[in-house]
Amino acid sequence: MSPLHRSKLSICWVAAMRSIEYRQLASILGFFLIVQLAGMLIAFDLITPGVVQTTPAAGGGISDQVFIYFAYLVAAAVVMVLLFRSRHGPMLFRGVEAIVVGIASFYLFLIVLSFAFPDSVALPVGAAALGAVAIVVGKNKWPWLRNTAAIISSIGVGLVLGLFFNFIAAFVLMALVAAYDYVAVFVTKHMLTLAKASIQSNTALMVGSYEVELVPRDSVKKAEASRMLSLFKGTKNRELRKLMKHGRIPLPSLSALGAGDLAIPLMLAVSAYTTYLSYFFAMVLTASACFGLVFSMYVSKRWSTALPAIPPLFSFACVGLGAYILATGAADWQLAALLFVAAAAILALMLVTVIRRSRLGLSAKIG
Repeated sequence: MSPLHRSKLSICWVAAMRSIEYRQLASILGFFLIVQLAGMLIAFDLITPGVVQTTPAAGGGISDQVFIYFAYLVAAAVVMVLLFRSRHGPMLFRGVEAIVVGIASFYLFLIVLSFAFPDSVALPVGAAALGAVAIVVGKNKWPWLRNTAAIISSIGVGLVLGLFFNFIAAFVLMALVAAYDYVAVFVTKHMLTLAKASIQSNTALMVGSYEVELVPRDSVKKAEASRMLSLFKGTKNRELRKLMKHGRIPLPSLSALGAGDLAIPLMLAVSAYTTYLSYFFAMVLTASACFGLVFSMYVSKRWSTALPAIPPLFSFACVGLGAYILATGAADWQLAALLFVAAAAILALMLVTVIRRSRLGLSAKIG
């Protein structure tokens, strides 16, 4: 494990040991866009407006499944926290990663291959299984494939859920996850435990952008300089060791985003398309999610605090839905107004919580 992974990080869905650079945030936004656009293009290819929709997404009566799936998510998170707190070892992390990434990748490959080979069953299943195994094995052999594996699995989760749930169900599920995300970061803080475990074990449960900047010794406090020099003393990079001997201090920084934060907005956009067969509606929600991510990045960088991503993403989804309603006249303006008020309330709650915790020195951190 590299020195960066062993270090104590202040993590959010976007986080840093020191000030996050804008180029790192741009990388995270790029990963987010790849997931959203790739997932939507696959959905557009699978289902065209001229095709009669017969998937569960077009039907009703799945509200119970939304709550069951949400309960499954919460239970899985709790079990993972208990496991990570009681056991520390590479096999545990690799096992969790293999299950999550393997299953999500398998379904993504299966959907795509079934569409490409509609007359065959064995070929798509076999090829999808091989592809999923290749992703897991490849990530274990080449750790730098972490972001690639996380992106592929996030597309798989978002696409499968978006094809399964209708738009109303997906919207409710996102609202539930947003509330849970807020509690998990600011109240119970167990989401920070999961983030820390993911970063330290380099599992593909998050995408991240890592950098190490070398600064003059006199620009860093003595205690921090000693800690960083101790942290990097075992590095095999000759150039880095040479610069450290000449008075440069390495300061690592990390920007990261959870795989769930990639998949949930995709789920909502895909469900909007499969339910109403509207390219415009789906892209409005995708654009809204991007604005929500930018807002989250700004708040996290401005107050240097951990921040749950789903609440801001959901609030901007409400804005996008309200704007779509007004633009198309699909419903009364009262519904749009209600969505705008809900979005404003969520954002206000986030800002008040972050500012209050920052003033009290309680900014959510992984520690």
